[in-house]
Amino acid sequence: MGTSQGQEDLTEMVNKLATDVTAHEEALGNAAESFGEMKDEMKVLREQMADIVAMNRALTDTVTTLQAEVKELQVKNRTLQRQISVGGGNDRPARVDVQRPAKYNGTRDSRVIDNFLFQVEYYLDLQGVMGDDLQVKTAAMLLEGDAVAWWRRKRLDIQKGICTIDTFDDFQRELRTYFMPPNATRHAYRMVGELKHTGSLRDYVRAYQRLMLDVPDMQEQDKLNWFILGLQSWAQSELERSNPETLEDAYVVAERLADTQRKSYTNAFKPSRKPDHGGKKDDRRERKDEPSTQCQ
Repeated sequence: MGTSQGQEDLTEMVNKLATDVTAHEEALGNAAESFGEMKDEMKVLREQMADIVAMNRALTDTVTTLQAEVKELQVKNRTLQRQISVGGGNDRPARVDVQRPAKYNGTRDSRVIDNFLFQVEYYLDLQGVMGDDLQVKTAAMLLEGDAVAWWRRKRLDIQKGICTIDTFDDFQRELRTYFMPPNATRHAYRMVGELKHTGSLRDYVRAYQRLMLDVPDMQEQDKLNWFILGLQSWAQSELERSNPETLEDAYVVAERLADTQRKSYTNAFKPSRKPDHGGKKDDRRERKDEPSTQCQ
């Protein structure tokens, strides 16, 4: 009996083991199937990545081609504009007859430099000078003396690849960097603080306006305050009473005060007319009776 029970237990264990083996085989079969599907998906992903890489290369080639075409069109456009500005075509707009700006000789004066560049910019615009290269060459033709020597050195640096001056803005920046006197801005600020209203009010206004060209970065409120502080006490009181909000408002008030001051001065020295009370006839009679002082 004991032997029979042991055989049954052994048989049960073998059956259970067989069942487990079957389950594991099924699991391995499923895993192999999943792995196969994963391999297929990876293959599809590789193919898609290859397509994306090819599309990216084609897009890069297209962008490069378009950039080259844009540069070519820009060159053609500049050439066409230059031809129009120089003299091609009957329908081109009439050019304004503008006098050339005075040449710049390298004077290290901030106001001279600013005025020169301002006039050159207007000249280029009114003359219709188009194209960066032509604008730079036109501006360079307006140099003389030390400024020409500086430009010749710059041209050599450009040829050697040391620097680039491709636009009129580049030209202005390089010229200012070399010729603008050191501490020019600080000196201009000092001049603003030292300017005082000692002569006529209109002369003070003109002098202050010229100084403002040298300090374009000064805050508007500071410009207004320095203008009022430099006035004589009577003019300062008048402006403070008017309470101008901007420097331009202060200029307007000061100009009115200058006109009032001039009229008061004129009236103070105007000869007064005496009442004649009907004495004109008597004066004429007296002049008739007087002997003539002319030589006979």
